[in-house]
Amino acid sequence: MNVEMLRRFFCKHTDSFSFRTYNDFDFSEYCKCSYCGKVLRFLTGFEEDIRG
Repeated sequence: MNVEMLRRFFCKHTDSFSFRTYNDFDFSEYCKCSYCGKVLRFLTGFEEDIRG
């Protein structure tokens, strides 16, 4: 195992941040740990506000 995998394994994921990426009519939202960078939650959906 490398150091990155060990860090993610032993991290408690106490602090996280979320961000979205947008395509034409849908979005993907990622919730990542601030310390190790592991994706904790992943959500996709349809964004009605983009249609205009």
